[in-house]
Parts: sequence; structure tokens; C-alpha cells
Amino acid sequence: MGQWVLISAGEASGDLHGANLVRALKNKSPHLAFFGIGGAQLKAEGIDLIANVTPLASIGPFEGISTYRRLVRIFFQLLKETKKRKPSAAVLIDYPEFNMRLAPRLKRLGIPVFYYIVPQVWAWRSHRVSTLANFTDMALCVLPFEEAWLRRHGVNAHFVGHPLLDVVPDPETLNAAKSEFVPEDRPLVALLPGSRRHEVKRLLPLMLEAAERISRRVPVSFCVSRAASVPKRLFAPSPYSLTNKTYRLPAAADGAVVTSGSATLEAALLLCPPVVIYRVSTPTFLLLRWLLHTRTYALCNIAAGKPVAEELIQYRATPNRIAKAVHRLLDERLRRDKVEALKRLKQRLGSAGVANRVASLILNYLGG
Repeated sequence: MGQWVLISAGEASGDLHGANLVRALKNKSPHLAFFGIGGAQLKAEGIDLIANVTPLASIGPFEGISTYRRLVRIFFQLLKETKKRKPSAAVLIDYPEFNMRLAPRLKRLGIPVFYYIVPQVWAWRSHRVSTLANFTDMALCVLPFEEAWLRRHGVNAHFVGHPLLDVVPDPETLNAAKSEFVPEDRPLVALLPGSRRHEVKRLLPLMLEAAERISRRVPVSFCVSRAASVPKRLFAPSPYSLTNKTYRLPAAADGAVVTSGSATLEAALLLCPPVVIYRVSTPTFLLLRWLLHTRTYALCNIAAGKPVAEELIQYRATPNRIAKAVHRLLDERLRRDKVEALKRLKQRLGSAGVANRVASLILNYLGG
């Protein structure tokens, strides 16, 4: 058996980017072996999966209470395996509520710790930056402004580019057509309700009601994107066609209604102007408003450093407001301006080859 590397990823996006990183590390150093937590994609890359935690992903401290006990058991099981296997490095991928507790434990065991896709400490709970400074060897940043901010706070930070650049194809090469999704030759709006069950339950009804209101005013077609992780029964209320073509739909669409999260960046990279919506439980929202240092929630707006998409969050995420925002988006002049802004954002996020750059930084630091 080769040298062990611990991988800790929690949500579907971390599982995806972790799998790409493991592949890059194996290509550069075939002697490495991997174990840890993650999901199906990391398992497919051959890591010895201690637990599949992606089904436990949740948003907010109140939504996550039901999974807490299971995660505590997994946390200590992972530590037990780590002490047994004595890895030469640990790569923590996003998933801050778990990984920021794990980092100090690993560092005290003498394991070099690399944090890939760092927590948004610049946005809220900024005291956590001390954990990154004291208990990680390197922070691998995916947003362009993070490196300078973290370095000012004593973190060994490196901007590597956003990993979605390795995943989301160029819209021109996709050559997606509206006819793949709807028969009518009229504006197409993509409805992207998210990849988590509770997001779809909470947000899809708002999207569908907004779509109905828009249809009463102007001739528009709609298509709903369904993530494989969400049961089809949750989409039963939708009168519109469903697709699992995650990237081809936004690439073909004139605009999209998107659940806040990485999907806003995916839409941006596909040059599909988004209207961003989100709702959480009232206690979580009140807590976030108190803790956040920013009034911007959409990842595409945060990455751009200015608004490139309209945000409708919590009480502002109503069918009427969503319908009005989409109607504005279908104005051809505004849409052209939005697409140009998304092109500039895409350049700001870096270039493809992110997983290879991360692998090289880790291996060079370890001397391999």
C-alpha cells in the first residue's frame, strides 16, 4: 500500500471537486492511496470511503439538527481511522461545519492539512480565520479576492481558480438548442430549483407560480432541471418538461431562475443570466442577517464583486417579484448587458486546469 492521503468532503459539489482532485493527484503520484468521507464520485475514483455523507448535507444550523448525531459518530470514526493509517496529508474540501472542527485535530496529530474551497470567513464568523491560520498548512482559494484577504490574516493562501471551470463546458462548444427542451420557438427560461430535497420542496412551488404569472403576460417557454439526487415525485406539481441535462439547459436558455449556491456560478459560466432566489427557515435567516458581513448572498455576485444577477432572498422571494425580475431579464438590451457582465466574471474566475494546479501545490509542498 502507498502513502495514505485523507480526503474529507461533505456535499455533492465537494464530492465532485474532490474526485477531480484525487484523479489529478493519482496521475501525478500513482503511489498515493486515499481514504476518507465523501460521496459516490469519490468512491468511483477508488478512495476507501469511511462514510457517504452527501445525503446528510443540509443548510443552516436549524435544518441540520436531525443529522448532527450521525455526523458526530462519523467524525470520531474518521479520526480513529486517521490515527490507524497515519496519512502523509489531509485535504479538507469545503464542508466547514465538519472540516473546521477536523483541522485542529489533524494538525495536532502532525498531519499536513490542506483546505481546498475555504469557508467564507470574509462574509461571516470571521473569527474562524484563526483556525485556518493556526491549523492548516495551505488554503487553496477559489474566489479571486480571497487570497489577499486571508494572507492579511496570516493564512498561507493561494488562489487556484474556481473548480467549476474544470467541470462546466464552454457554451459555444455545447451548441445547445432550445428545441432540445421545448417545441415552441420563443424565449426559454430554465428553472433550476437546486440539488437538495428541502430546497426543491421550498423553492420549486415559488418558481412554478412565477412561471404561471409570466405565461399570462408574455409567450415564454419553461423547462425544469432535475438533479439526480432529488426524487422525481417532488417535481410532480410541475406542468413543464423535466430534464437532467444540467448544463445544456442553461446554455440554451435566455435566462434562468436559480436557487442560490454554486448553480448561480454554473449559469454564469454558461452565459445564462440568472435571477437568484433563496429561502431558509426564519430562525436561520435571522441568525444569518445578524452574522453576515455582506448583504450579497448570490455566489455569482460575490465572485464578480458587484451585482451581475438580481437577488430575491427570503421574504423578497415571492412569485410576483420573481415574475417581474424574469420579465425584465427578457428585455433584449438588458440581457445583452448581463451576458457581457458574465463574460467578464468568467475571466475573473481564472482558467481551466484547477484540479491539476491544486495537486501540484500540494505535492510540491510535501516535496513530492
